[in-house]
Amino acid sequence: MTLRACRTPRPRPLRHDLPAVRTVENVLYLPHSEARGRPSALFDSARRFVPESVDLRGTGTTPSWQRTDWPEEWAGGLPASVAEAPEETYLFLGGAHLHYGHFLVTTLPRFWPLLRERPAAPILCYAPTQESLWQPYRFAIDILARLGLDVRDIHAFEGPMRLRRALVPAPSFQEEAFAHTVFRDLCLAIGAGCYAPEEVDAEDRPAYLAKTRLPGGVRRFANEAAVTEILAREGIEILHPEAMSFSEQVRLFARRRVVAGSLGSALHTALFAPSGRRVVALSPGPAINPTFLLVDALCGNAVSYLHQPGTAETGPGAAFGSQQALADPRTVAEGLLRRMERMAAAPRQGGWSAAWGRLGRMVGRGPG
Repeated sequence: MTLRACRTPRPRPLRHDLPAVRTVENVLYLPHSEARGRPSALFDSARRFVPESVDLRGTGTTPSWQRTDWPEEWAGGLPASVAEAPEETYLFLGGAHLHYGHFLVTTLPRFWPLLRERPAAPILCYAPTQESLWQPYRFAIDILARLGLDVRDIHAFEGPMRLRRALVPAPSFQEEAFAHTVFRDLCLAIGAGCYAPEEVDAEDRPAYLAKTRLPGGVRRFANEAAVTEILAREGIEILHPEAMSFSEQVRLFARRRVVAGSLGSALHTALFAPSGRRVVALSPGPAINPTFLLVDALCGNAVSYLHQPGTAETGPGAAFGSQQALADPRTVAEGLLRRMERMAAAPRQGGWSAAWGRLGRMVGRGPG
């Protein structure tokens, strides 16, 4: 039941050009409504959805969450009751997905124009319309603040709205498909104030990001606690990202020379840290979602994805989409320790100091 390397095909080449920005006149903004079904992309005056405003996944053309069909009840035309927005022009930056991972790889990639300057046009999103509704999502508030934005700068409308003009940037990152280097530039600018340059790689002690206290999410290992107990006894620091601020998470990736954890969106935080991070990720299966590989390529990170054959699906947990049980947690812990030691000892840009030898002694796997 030893750990095995996952399949990590080479991601598509990074794009070094800027994404397109489309100007659309006479636009319909149609937010989420239970009566109308799913949220919608913008519609132009010909009742066609604006392609640049739609979130896709992979290389397909099916939107991952929006509707793109004109509402049937408006087949005869847009009702006169649909008001016109107060501003002449809006910068439309998609939907505010208030889940940590989706905010990073779906919402934030549309904010790349803000890397150069604060936009002259107000920002419009599919987003909460009241400031209080943002408060549970502190990470989003903190990220916006590092772009010089307050949640009050994110305009949203509760009902359909006519827009005289919309500027619609295409995303700089698309899940499972492509990544523009400007997205990495944006993330580095956001993360720069979270750590001091002299802190980079300053901490020898490895950290493991655990989901053992996470109240809900996409997936988890039901018996991960058995792994973290062994890792903690061997000197690995066990941390819980949901208990950390955004800045603390970024600083962690900057300071630690090796970070490990179970596969999940917490690993996307490396986008905001310096290049060349070393990460060990425990996966429930042998295949890795291409989104993780695109992040690794953007960051120039060395990431080791490992899985244990025999890991079994146990069905969804009370608040998780899926849940797996590791076949042998002790073997998993030992395999993670060996891989962390190996990654710590490998040379990087001329080699790190001999302090890396302390990791082997710390976990009891290296020379004394």
